[in-house]
Amino acid sequence: MRGIEFYEGLPPDINSLSNALIVIDDRMSELSADSKLTKLFTKGSHHRNLSVIFVVQNVFYKGIRDISLNAHYMFLFKNPRDKSQVMNIGKQLYPGKSKFFREVYEDATSRNLFQLSFN
Repeated sequence: MRGIEFYEGLPPDINSLSNALIVIDDRMSELSADSKLTKLFTKGSHHRNLSVIFVVQNVFYKGIRDISLNAHYMFLFKNPRDKSQVMNIGKQLYPGKSKFFREVYEDATSRNLFQLSFN
């Protein structure tokens, strides 16, 4: 496909990219300590017109706190094994209303292929 490039890890010219969509899928453990990834979310996306989609299985993974704090949108999919992450996000976003957040999440994910999105 023209105009689409695929890389393993971050593109080598990541610091010079602008006006681009960057999708990082399933690289959480490899890139969590990479300061370039954090800079994408803290400075790069704002100053260089970058949209970054970072697919992770653990929003509280070691080293990605700054990324999760600077994300504009989050999509939560059904995870029957570890609901504690969802509850912790609810407590952070809606102190004192985490029960309401949990109910909304459970309703949104009760059907197949549905997710809860928020900004």
